[in-house]
Amino acid sequence: MKISAIFLALFSFAAWSGTSMKLEGSCTGTLKNKTPIAFTYYSNFDGCKNTSSAAITFTAGVDGLLTGTRSFKNNKDVYVFPKSSLIFDDSTGNTEGTLKIFDGRANQTIQVQCEVRDYEYGDC
Repeated sequence: MKISAIFLALFSFAAWSGTSMKLEGSCTGTLKNKTPIAFTYYSNFDGCKNTSSAAITFTAGVDGLLTGTRSFKNNKDVYVFPKSSLIFDDSTGNTEGTLKIFDGRANQTIQVQCEVRDYEYGDC
């Protein structure tokens, strides 16, 4: 998928969800077949919502844009997309996460290294 198509898809999703998405972080890892994987993920979390809209775009290893939800459960930051999920400790900076993904042939669970952005939010 070309970069312009990714941004168009994110813009369309943001318009549909009623609010703009912001970059939450980026991750890299390796699929079981040794294929490198890289992706960025977004959400419209505002510091107050229990669940917000989310999107993930793959830049290597897997094609596509997936949309879903982001929530916080048991001190975990949880992103759920069709046929995949991304879970890591509720933290910022460099962290390790777990990506569960259907790669078109089989389900995989892999560890990914992530750079999570830090945002300041106003009072709810």
